[in-house]
Amino acid sequence: MKKNGFTIFFATLITSLALAIGLSIYDLTVRELNLSATANQSQYAIYAADTGAECALYWDTQCEASGCNAGSAFATSTESTVPVAGAGLLCNGQDIVAAPWSVTQADYDATTTITINFSPQPYCAIVTIAKTGTPARTTIISHGYNTCAAGGVTRVERALQVSY
Repeated sequence: MKKNGFTIFFATLITSLALAIGLSIYDLTVRELNLSATANQSQYAIYAADTGAECALYWDTQCEASGCNAGSAFATSTESTVPVAGAGLLCNGQDIVAAPWSVTQADYDATTTITINFSPQPYCAIVTIAKTGTPARTTIISHGYNTCAAGGVTRVERALQVSY
């Protein structure tokens, strides 16, 4: 009885098994690294959203600059005066009045939208402050982004909502 080739067959079998295990470990490692990077970017987005919401909360309740409506920097259903740039309404060192700012009003409703960029970092937040009804009920929705470049494949958005 001849046993020619058994050693080569056995070596090929062991090599194939080792290669399959190695590729599986490599695949798991790559997936874990991608998940870790996404979680990191998600953290930047939620921090941007939180900063935007806190800034809006502060200026909605503490505004003393000229053009503020009864302590608020944001429009109500009866007042739509936008504070002047340079009035001291700062978020993260940025004058939020000079940033993109829009106001829409309807019967007993007003919505103000501001954009806050966190230079030199690429993060930003788009914050909507809605005042509805009488007495006014305020809802702040802050969308934070890990990058301000719209349409990026790695762009992550997180949102926070505050109502009072």
